[in-house]
Amino acid sequence: MANRKIYMEGYPFYFWEIKEHTKVKHRVLAEYFDKYVKIVGKHHNINYIDCFGGCGAYIDEKQNIYFGSPILAAFVAQENIEKLNREIKIFVIDTDKENLDNLRKIIKFKNITLPIELINDNYKEGTEKVLHKYPFTPTFYLIDPFGYSLDYKFFKTTRNDRRSEIIVNFMYNALNRGISIEKVKQTINNLYGTDEWEKIKNLKGREREKAAVGLFVKKLEETFSHVKEYRISFPDKDRTYYYLIHGTNHGKGLRIMSSSFAKHNDGNLEYRGPKQDQQSFLDMEEVKIDEISNFLLGNYKNRQVSFLTLVIECIKNGYAETFVRKALLKLEDDGKIRIIRKPQYTLQGHERKGIEENDIIVFKE
Repeated sequence: MANRKIYMEGYPFYFWEIKEHTKVKHRVLAEYFDKYVKIVGKHHNINYIDCFGGCGAYIDEKQNIYFGSPILAAFVAQENIEKLNREIKIFVIDTDKENLDNLRKIIKFKNITLPIELINDNYKEGTEKVLHKYPFTPTFYLIDPFGYSLDYKFFKTTRNDRRSEIIVNFMYNALNRGISIEKVKQTINNLYGTDEWEKIKNLKGREREKAAVGLFVKKLEETFSHVKEYRISFPDKDRTYYYLIHGTNHGKGLRIMSSSFAKHNDGNLEYRGPKQDQQSFLDMEEVKIDEISNFLLGNYKNRQVSFLTLVIECIKNGYAETFVRKALLKLEDDGKIRIIRKPQYTLQGHERKGIEENDIIVFKE
């Protein structure tokens, strides 16, 4: 269903209505892309490709104005170019020429001086045009379609450089409604790049959801070393709307993305919709620390593991790094683990109390 165009006096462009989950998505994107530019862009030129650009502007029920992903990426890029001398190119792809015309008006209205190339094409052909000109440039891809009509082979092209990363919107709710319809069978085959998904059709409820997103994550792991899904619920229902899935080849990318997501979701690695605000932060923190402690003691008994390895495994199991650190320190205080800190002392000669990547966690019996 097409988005309704909303016009406001004083603005030469139109808006789409925005919901809370989209605000969260945009905040996480802007936060993470800024860090990506600062880290990867320190030694490399960067491209950003918005594969489904949209109209670029939103408005909520209180008439508050928000900007879409291409404009947010442009804000981030422009600031980093001006302050840190980064080299960034922005490409926005959309099949709807009217959306691109709207984006052009927003760019002018907001005085964005960064050159932005608007490409009137589908996501595959548009991306191919960019990669033809810049085949080995580290690229950040946002793949945010309205449905699930994506081609798995496309994701192979996103590994044009080992520093390239993706955020893809996996539209589970739409997929769940279509998964038993025979005429979309080929569309789903294209999404997964396999017919293994057919086994999922016979599952129900949470079991089906877990298998559907799990298979997609598994397929993306053929391209990226680290793939993490972030569940997004409907803002007014306790039900999954879609998953944001992040793919990176660096553990640091996984950790930063999970921290960015947790920052905008009360420490959770999911957006819970109506459940989001039902618990105080302190109550939630206590529950999380207990849950993570049980997970760690159950899975690492009698083992020694580096903090870096452990925290990556915890994030992939849905636990934010900040709570993992707190759980480990509590377990150390309780005498249930030992932390071998490397080095043991700070440069000032003080004994270290925190936890760093190379520290070894020793789980007792």
